[in-house]
Amino acid sequence: MPRVMGLDLAAEQSGVALPDDTTTAIRAPKARGKVRTLADDLDRMDRVEKSFRALLAVHRPHLLVVEDYANGIKGNPVHRLAEIGGLIRLAAYREGVPIALVNLMHVKMYATGDGSATKSQMATAALSRAGLTFATEDECDAWWIRAMGCEWAGHPLVTVPKAQREVLQRVKGWPEVTW
Repeated sequence: MPRVMGLDLAAEQSGVALPDDTTTAIRAPKARGKVRTLADDLDRMDRVEKSFRALLAVHRPHLLVVEDYANGIKGNPVHRLAEIGGLIRLAAYREGVPIALVNLMHVKMYATGDGSATKSQMATAALSRAGLTFATEDECDAWWIRAMGCEWAGHPLVTVPKAQREVLQRVKGWPEVTW
């Protein structure tokens, strides 16, 4: 069985679906004062990177599937997300873990058949298809991201209709992976 890890990146809390079928969240520390400082940002990046590298060391994934940056996000959160995304991608690269980037719309289409599905609809789909509930919405999204990677690798976690499986063909750049 390939070890696939799914990651739903967010500036404040990222959901992680692990190869052992568990999920967790990497939470960034809160700002120390009313105004976020450079020290706060560096502390956040350091904590997220260390947490992620520890997960890589323990789980040794064959493939990391990451939600790609959403189009149209503007402002400060996009900068924090890009910083975290860069750290995560570099850590995986340094560990030799191939990365696949999936579009949020494709994740929603795979899970529900609707590219504009809500968080609630994603959770309902996980409950109805796999009997799963999650502590956070980010963990639910990460689980679906991992499910896409497992399906692509030939080891589906759930059965979804053919039209929903076909979205895997729209993902550009599935890496060559051996397990």
